[in-house]
Parts: sequence; structure tokens; C-alpha cells
Amino acid sequence: MPRTAVDITDVSTGTGTMRACGSFLTAGVLSCAAIACGDASSEPEDQPPNEVLVSDSAGITNIALGRVEELSVPLLEANLVFSTRDLGIELFWVGDAVLLGNDGLALANTGSSEVFLFSGDGSITARVGGQGEGPGEFSDITTLLATAEGFLAYDARLTRLSEFSASGEFLTSSLLSAQSAIVDLRPLARDAAGNLVAILGEQRFFLPEGMKRDTTPLLSFTDLETEPDTLGMLPAKEWVYGGFPGGGVTRTEPAVGRDIVAGGFRDRALIGDNELLSLSVYAADGRPTRLIRGSGGGWTVTAEEIEAWRAERIARRGPDVPDWYVEFAANAPYRETHPAFHAAVLGPGEMVWIGLATRSGEDTRRWLVIGPDGQPRGWLDLPAEASVLAVDAGRFVLLERDALDEEEVSLYRYR
Repeated sequence: MPRTAVDITDVSTGTGTMRACGSFLTAGVLSCAAIACGDASSEPEDQPPNEVLVSDSAGITNIALGRVEELSVPLLEANLVFSTRDLGIELFWVGDAVLLGNDGLALANTGSSEVFLFSGDGSITARVGGQGEGPGEFSDITTLLATAEGFLAYDARLTRLSEFSASGEFLTSSLLSAQSAIVDLRPLARDAAGNLVAILGEQRFFLPEGMKRDTTPLLSFTDLETEPDTLGMLPAKEWVYGGFPGGGVTRTEPAVGRDIVAGGFRDRALIGDNELLSLSVYAADGRPTRLIRGSGGGWTVTAEEIEAWRAERIARRGPDVPDWYVEFAANAPYRETHPAFHAAVLGPGEMVWIGLATRSGEDTRRWLVIGPDGQPRGWLDLPAEASVLAVDAGRFVLLERDALDEEEVSLYRYR
């Protein structure tokens, strides 16, 4: 299939973008055991209240959470180790972070094309990269992946994976093949044999008007120099499309829209859909290894929430918002219920953190920590608008943005 392109204006920024559509060697359908499908939020009929059931089926660990808000688990204690603000470090467009085996932290400061390396106590031990196309340099860092020796950094513009030691020494780099080098590829996991799973960032095709879920292929690379296989198509971000003066197409994220949840830790990838509380873990070769399901969120969206969303979208355009945009925001469709959950992050041993859905105006979000054994370790209450970038058995990394979009990254220990 030849590559095609569509012009689209993102009404949240007013900028035009160009997206490409490629073809892939193998198209398949993911099994329901591996990806959320059907009534994945239902609990087993014999599941006792407030009890998590863990079982094994054909090598896949199945975890039935029940109603997550009703789980009786302890609150965990979190203590700040350091923050970039306290250290006087200015960040610009944080791309990703990984916790390293040497007790350190690697942080992608995409705006400066660098990866900052921190020791366990917060001192900067190295600044890796810099703007350029040479070995160990970056143009657009979007993803970091931990390895046994250090970390991988994916450069979306150069379509290149670069490997570094935990101390920041450049080791090697790999270019993706010309056919599969797509700028919005998002690597999720890679193993020692070179297998890699990834998804794409945004839909290739757009509707003239209405609300529609994005789609993305789950890609399996056995060799970065050859075309990937497509293991299946997944539902991704939801968009609202509408007419734009001059014949173009406008889009924005709908109020309380749905989205794909995807991330990884070393040779494992975590994928889910916040329409339902159902998450799947894959090995880097595409094998499903764990399925987590439960129920949560789903509350009715109020009229006050929609009005606040519309007012925020209009205010974001500034004082000279055009009439067409006011009309677009006033008539944009929206979901009538909240998502089942907000976010999820994968850690070592297939431990998973799940950020629960929150009601509008709440200051904190509750995170459920599920250990490698499938049983909940406890809750953590964190700022509602903060993002958890990385977790391990005793630490987590938090990204916060203030009203001026200034970024702060903090490392915490928890128990």
C-alpha cells in the first residue's frame, strides 16, 4: 500500500501537521486473553468482596481485582529523595524517565536533547547527548527503556535506538529500516535477543466530523533492519473532529475521552484501554504473560464538568478566540461517563501501578500498587494532575507541571 498523507489542524494548538500511513508485513488479531475485549470488567461469580484472585492459565497470570475503589489495602508511606526544582535544575519538555539498576535515575530532557543521569541522592553524574546526529547525540528523544547494562534512548526524528551504560557511556546505536522508520513509533520493550514491541502514536486517517477512537498497530520487530509484523490493531486516543474555515479539518480531545495506556519495563510491555479496567503484559517477543482486570470509574459526567471543559478550551485560545471555535467547543460531543481508570505503569517482576479515575475538582489521585505476585501492596495518594513516569520495588518518579507549564521531576521512596 503506498504511503498517503492528510493535512490536519489541531485546534488545541492551531498548528498543521502531516501524518503518514505505511503498510506492514503481517496483520493479525490479538486474542481476548491478551487484549481487553468483551466484558473484561466483570468479576468471577465466586469472587469474594475485597479479595483479589490470582490464577494461571496456559502460562498467563490472571489477576481479578473486583471493584478497585472498594479494595481494603493499606496506605503506603512515600518520602521525597530529591526534586529537580530543589536542585535548581530547569527542565523543558520532559520526555521520559527510567530507574536504573545502580540506584540512579535517567531523565530525558527532550527540549535540550539531553538525558540527565542522577545518582540515588540526587546529584547529577552525567548529561548525555546534545543536539546533533552523531553517535550518542539526539534530535528528538521520546522514549527511554531500561536495560541490564543501562538504558536505551529512542530518537523519533532520527528513528534510532541508542544504548548507554548506567554511567552514561555511549555503547551502540541501531537504525530502523527505511520502510518502518515512522516518526511517531513508540518502543515499549526490548529483550536481549533483540526482539522489540512498539505502537504508533497517532491515527493515519481522519474523519470529516464527529467523535472517533484512534487506532494503532501493535508491532513486533525481530530485527530492526527489517519490516515489523503487525500483531493486531488496538483502540487508541479519542478525538473530536469538525469543520475548519477554508475546508480543513479541526480536532481536539473530547471531555473525559478514552485512550490507550501503554508503557514498558525492560523486556515487558504493558498495554490497556481505559474504556475498561483491563491491562495486558507482553514479553518483547509478543507473548502475553499477564492479564489484570477489574472495574472502576464509570461515573456519570455532570453538566458542570462539561461547561468547565468548554470554558477551559476557549480560554486556552486566548482573548481573540474566533467565533467558529466558540461554536465548535459549544457543540463538541463528549462521553457521558468517566473512564474506568486513568493510567498504569509497569515495574520489575511485572508489578503494576494503576492510577484510578478521579472526579473533576479532586486534588489527589489514588494509585493502586500491585506486586509481582499479583496481590495489592497498598495505595498511594498523589497530586491528581501529576504523572508517574517510572516505578520499581521501592521508588517512583513523579512529573508535575505548574500553571506556567514549568516542570518538576521528583524521586520518592515508598514502603
